Amino acid sequence: MRRPSRTWPQRLLLSLNIVIVMACLLAAGGLAWAYNQASALPRIDVGTSLEAPSAPGEAMNILLVGIDDGMGLAEGDPVLRGRSKSLNTDTIMILRVEPKTQQAALLSLPRDLWVDIAGGGQGRINTALALGGPERLIQTINQDFGIPINHYVMVDFQGFEALVKAINGVPVYFNYPSRDQATGLFQYDTGCQVLTGEQALAFARSRHFEISRDNMKTWQEDPTSDFGRVTRQQQFIRAALKKAVAQGVRNPFILKDFLEIAQKNVTLDTEFTIQDLVDLGSQFRTFDPDALVSFTPVASGTFKGAASVLELNVAASQPMFDVFRGLRPIPSPNAAPDLSALTTTTTAGTTASTAGGAPTTMATTSTTQAITTTSMSDFIPRIPEGQTCS
Repeated sequence: MRRPSRTWPQRLLLSLNIVIVMACLLAAGGLAWAYNQASALPRIDVGTSLEAPSAPGEAMNILLVGIDDGMGLAEGDPVLRGRSKSLNTDTIMILRVEPKTQQAALLSLPRDLWVDIAGGGQGRINTALALGGPERLIQTINQDFGIPINHYVMVDFQGFEALVKAINGVPVYFNYPSRDQATGLFQYDTGCQVLTGEQALAFARSRHFEISRDNMKTWQEDPTSDFGRVTRQQQFIRAALKKAVAQGVRNPFILKDFLEIAQKNVTLDTEFTIQDLVDLGSQFRTFDPDALVSFTPVASGTFKGAASVLELNVAASQPMFDVFRGLRPIPSPNAAPDLSALTTTTTAGTTASTAGGAPTTMATTSTTQAITTTSMSDFIPRIPEGQTCS
């Protein structure tokens, strides 16, 4: 019996709220009512910062931004853990799609990356939005990395809990008791745990992820901070998308819930039409999830005044930036690093163990923090071989 082929929404992984919402739009297909509902998604004019939309079938870069918006929340809202009541970008990803070759690549930009802000001044990249809105963030990415942006998609994290609730939680396998006191993550039970509401958000936002290997007598913090968080986010995205597909994104009742969440929390640029999304889904209907290539810039921990930031290694990051500039083809998954393959080095030059394979130039990240004997892979929850978590 021929195995049914998986559709694009089951395969292409973007950013949690964005990917599930897009999956629903694409899965809706000919459902006219869903198409009309999706057409009501909020829009934002980003001025002249976008590159002209590419012709149908041509490569494009989509900037995916998760908004860390604390404004309008009550003082006691747990979502405010670890952040101020201000507008910042908590997640910044660039998705490049190449319809002609059926390839896709994802570049995650750590929010603590120190950059020259377009229009003047310096700061962490996640402050560009607060200083000048989406237009200034897009201009900063173009100015500092030479990467053109064709479309902009923004998601407010206030809708995160509602989305997780709609899919009845997301399963995550914890190898050790884990916590992040800054975001309010407290997962002391090991094994497969279904995260809902506050705990799901706390896990996805965790930058000070800690594990205990001695029954919670002592705790060790992930030395990679933002880099580890990016990897855990991508794992969470994958698990959430699989759960959404398992729930049945073609189910009108589930689709209705997702689209209602999207209408309140997802914003597209004015040039990004729903038909563009449907066309993209059609072009990538046979995309293999293992073919998604993920990158993170090479950077090292440092201080700018009293601020702890990440300083870009410009020379080492150029090869991956060239992929998103269209100067290099998207490499095959076997030739390019995934964010699960991280190597951390200290200023003294010692190297921690590498998770997921031998280190490569494009997969290496650096930090000035001391490395313990705990391998970095311990800070990335993984399902043991032969087990499942669903």
